[in-house]
Formats: sequence, C-alpha cells, structure tokens
Amino acid sequence: MISRLIPTCLLLAAATHAGPITGSFNIAGTITVTTNTITWVLNDPPFPPDKATIGPGTTGSFSLPGIAGSTVTIRDLNRTTAPVGSTFGPLPFISFDSPAAIAAGFPALNINFIFNGIFSNAACATLPPAVGQSCTPSAPGAPSPFNFVNNPPGPPDGPQATGTFVFQGVTSDGLENWRGNFTSSFNVPFQTVLAALAANGSVTQTFAATFTLSPAIVPEPITLSLVGIALSGLSLIGRRKTS
Repeated sequence: MISRLIPTCLLLAAATHAGPITGSFNIAGTITVTTNTITWVLNDPPFPPDKATIGPGTTGSFSLPGIAGSTVTIRDLNRTTAPVGSTFGPLPFISFDSPAAIAAGFPALNINFIFNGIFSNAACATLPPAVGQSCTPSAPGAPSPFNFVNNPPGPPDGPQATGTFVFQGVTSDGLENWRGNFTSSFNVPFQTVLAALAANGSVTQTFAATFTLSPAIVPEPITLSLVGIALSGLSLIGRRKTS
C-alpha cells in the first residue's frame, strides 16, 4: 500500500508546484512626467489612461499566442509612495489584460525599486546644447531616475535627446523577479525638454520599455512538505525491506 502511495505523493508535489514564468516582453505607450508623478496613456484611440500595448518580439512564457498585440494595465507612480533610490512596497504596477495571459495564470508585476539616474546634473542647463552631453536632472529634495543624453546630429540641426530609466520588482506570486528598461526619444536636446518641464510643469512623450523576468528561486512550502512526505515513505520502505 505504501509503495503505491509514494508515486502519488511525488506526482502531487509536482502538480502543485507553480513554475515561474520567464522571458521578456516589450510595451509601448505615452508617458507624462511631472516633478512627483509618472502617468501612462495608450497610444491608440480612444487613448485610455493606464494602458500600454505589448509589441512583437516576446520570448519565453510570453510567446504564448494572444500575448503580443494585447494590452497591459500600468499604474501611475507617485514619489510619495514610490521614492527613487530606496526600496518600497512592493506596489501593484503591471497586470496583463489578454484572455490568454489570464487563462495561463500570469501574475501581476509589483514594483519595489526605482533606480537613481547615473549622470551628474552639471550639464543639464549648459548652453548651447551639444552632442555627447549627459544629464540626470535634480528634483527638489529628491533624486531623479532619468538619464538624458544628447545624440547626433550636430549643427545646424542640433542634437536630439534620449531619456532612459530603470524599474524593478517582484511578481505577485513571489516566484519571479523582473526588471524594466524604459526609453523615450526626443527630436530636441534635453535642455529643451527640461525647460518645457520647468515652464509647463510636465512633459509628455511616447515611450518603449522591455521587461525581463527570471525565477526568484523561492520554493513553495506546500511543495516542500509533500516532498518530505514522499521521502519519509521511501525511508519507511527501506526499513521494511531490511527487517
């Protein structure tokens, strides 16, 4: 009887273990940045808030049919609850809208860290703008996550800027870590972008981001307990055979 029970225990342990999802996916949309907030809007009419589109090029678990071309819900961020450069939350950030992702049981992505920008603020207001200048702007009383670089062409058209920033977190089931690399491109130098932010209180631009997920390697307690039961059964059989 015990010998028949042990394979059942081992199979049950395997069946109850929810394997992590891995791979990468890209999203695109529109971002609006103020001194203290980041908000998101879908690029397509009717331009619903807090939405972005998953693009082609998904890998791993995200290669499932029906994922590419679907949308995600991406929640707004506020410096009060999501400070830059220190661990917080985790807070709900991204969830998958497609029926395929929901049926597959994809967890939500919770955010718990926003990386500091890596550049100095020394060149942020340097004029005239030039190719190769870099800038992480100062936020009043707090660090900034943004890394600006002025790219070619040079005169007479002047440089054009890219802005990047990095988020990371954990999934809602605790089985995966994730990291998101965001990029926005501007056809003007970052000095013009920052002047608009100062004058208007916000800057709005399209963005693209790539998210990569990897296993957190945290075994589930139920799995460990069932494996323990199975091993105990094996030990009992060994003792019975030697008696």
